[in-house]
Amino acid sequence: MQDNFSVRNWKNKTLYKEEYSPEINVYGYQTEHFDMCPGAKALFKGILAGDYTDGVPSAKEEASVIAMAKLHDALFNMEKKAEGYGEVDRSYLTQAERLEKEIYMQARNLDLEDEVKAYIPGHIDRIANVVVNPADVSEQDDLETDDIELEIPGDESTATVDKTVQAKASKQDKIIKDYQRLKDLMQTELDMYKSFESPENKELAKERLKKLTPEFQAAKKEYEKLKGVKI
Repeated sequence: MQDNFSVRNWKNKTLYKEEYSPEINVYGYQTEHFDMCPGAKALFKGILAGDYTDGVPSAKEEASVIAMAKLHDALFNMEKKAEGYGEVDRSYLTQAERLEKEIYMQARNLDLEDEVKAYIPGHIDRIANVVVNPADVSEQDDLETDDIELEIPGDESTATVDKTVQAKASKQDKIIKDYQRLKDLMQTELDMYKSFESPENKELAKERLKKLTPEFQAAKKEYEKLKGVKI
């Protein structure tokens, strides 16, 4: 049996962790990516404290709050990955914007639309900042190895060898990145499909999964070929 000091010490540690951790437990759902937005944590802390309700929330309100927390997590996760990739295509931003709309819909149900609009657009902007023009990417991918100019010191034969090795490494790196990007997109769409309450958005996520599947399978096949391949 714990003495009073041990119980008090345990409570202090627990409260300290909850206060200073960037994450928050929302009616049993533990967030994972709220470190991207202190404003989101502050809002949900206020919700849990009853700052935005007249009394105990109904089961329906609780469900909406949990759904909104999951949608926040999905958006913040996309933002993290976008920053990690360094560049994403327009379809990635479109996914994020759909999440944004779904968040607003949930927030509207809770009379919290103004509160979430105070910080959500900034996260969409950060994703938009790394969107590249798909046409530019396509043109770059179509370049032949001979078109790539590398400034490599040394004699001509060494330069040719290094140039080939670097081109091969670049191609392999692109295959790996494409596979990881599509894998993440598939997982994000699946998470969105599970989180969405709107039948329209749920159907959009389902259709997006169907469209992504062939591209993902092709990327996975190329990725599998790289196993055991050395530069």
